Amino acid sequence: MESGAAFYVRQGNIYILKLIGDIRYTMGCALGDFLDRLFTHTDYNDIVVDLTETHSIDSTSLGLLAKIANFNLQHFAHKTTLLSTNPDVNQILDSMGFYEIFNIRDTGEAITAALQQLAIDTPCKDELTRIVYEAHQTLSDLNSRNQEAFKGVLDSLRSRLNN
Repeated sequence: MESGAAFYVRQGNIYILKLIGDIRYTMGCALGDFLDRLFTHTDYNDIVVDLTETHSIDSTSLGLLAKIANFNLQHFAHKTTLLSTNPDVNQILDSMGFYEIFNIRDTGEAITAALQQLAIDTPCKDELTRIVYEAHQTLSDLNSRNQEAFKGVLDSLRSRLNN
């Protein structure tokens, strides 16, 4: 299994987030912190997500992507563009209801600017639990199928957050 990596670049007024390899919850703190910082800026007008080199992606990471979709819709009044060429990843996106909240393009458009890598440090347990919980809550809010699928996960994580 190839470990995952996250990169970003700003091109004009657009931030591009590129996820490569196997994208797992262990990247949650780095991705969550990056998004929290990005969401505080007002000097851009779009976020694009590139999954063209993503081999697999777990539900926590999908929840973080859903946060991007919600942010773009609330702040920029349009759907987030998501680039994805892997049929397995596209099937997961479809099963989660992502075709409703993203403009998903099955294309491998080239990014011309130099990418900066996010440092994926060892996550702190308490912070990661919160990020995993919030990511799954975001996914659950997308549709009733996800609510049912993640109910047990949310109940379990909620009990850990309250301790």
